[in-house]
Amino acid sequence: MTAPQTPGHPAGEQPLDPWGQPITDPWAPAPGRRRAGSVPAPGPSAPPAQSSPGTLGAPLENDRRRLSGVRATGGSFPRALQMLFGGKHRATQVSQFAAGVQTPVTTGRRIAVVSTRGGAGKTTASALLARTFSALRPDSVCVLDLDPGHGSLALRLGLDQAPSLDSIVPELTNGAQPGAAHLAGLLAPAAEGLYATGPRSGSAQRTGAPLLREAASTVSRYFPITLLDCPTGLQAPETQAALADCHGALFMVPATLSGLDDALAALSRWRANPLLSGLPLTVLVMQQDRSSALQALDQAGRLSRLGFDAHAIGYDRHLAAGALITLPLMLPAHREAATALAARSLELANGVR
Repeated sequence: MTAPQTPGHPAGEQPLDPWGQPITDPWAPAPGRRRAGSVPAPGPSAPPAQSSPGTLGAPLENDRRRLSGVRATGGSFPRALQMLFGGKHRATQVSQFAAGVQTPVTTGRRIAVVSTRGGAGKTTASALLARTFSALRPDSVCVLDLDPGHGSLALRLGLDQAPSLDSIVPELTNGAQPGAAHLAGLLAPAAEGLYATGPRSGSAQRTGAPLLREAASTVSRYFPITLLDCPTGLQAPETQAALADCHGALFMVPATLSGLDDALAALSRWRANPLLSGLPLTVLVMQQDRSSALQALDQAGRLSRLGFDAHAIGYDRHLAAGALITLPLMLPAHREAATALAARSLELANGVR
């Protein structure tokens, strides 16, 4: 894949990267145009549905808009960079991570995001990776909500309305070949080149794991990268279906004592399971509480010393707000950590035939 070209800008205006920062920012490559032949953006969409004053969702509208704009502030930026990148921060090193995100794929790669505990940051990581891949790649990315409950993936992507995966499964199974344009119309566009499904809680009929697995495989034919936001627990049927047919997995660990204890037990079983031990695995420790006694970076270091490919994202006020994820509002160190994680996850997934 050739390097993306920087679009022209009017005189006097400084070109911006996908996060709204000047492209002179040493770690961010110039934004590129979408590759010809990728899933096309659908036509003009209807304006977001507004909750009427009498609906239960109405009181949340103002909070959702307000929390979506929360900006991360502060943080030990120099120390974080040193720990995240293993030494003095260099522009060339960070650019390599961004280049890794742009690595071409031969066939669609599916990456499952899993956890054994609720509140580990699984959906946050799914939406964050989707935003990162979409911002840096010239082709399209898809993320599917597999949680049988009322998953929050659509909320983290800023989607007011998104079809459940169950509702479009008939269009994706039994040998169906929907085509790129039709598939784009079935999914919800969260951004240019980023498509998603919404909560499954409202589906009249729940789809079984085998059909979900087939549907995800069909979607993957049209997207270089498909992320699978799995329900909590490795024994959930949807999670097992995703892991049985994916090219890599991201295991989420909350930066708490009980979370780390639970993760160590689960990761030990993962290594001993012949069906999972050969699956490329990355681990992300995420810190949800600023005052936590355990720091995500420290716990990721412990897991690395145990032989796991561990990454960390510390407390980020924007991510902790729980609303729409907007990359420019994150701390730069955490945005860079997400880029490094995305590059590593894709590198491992690309190694699977």
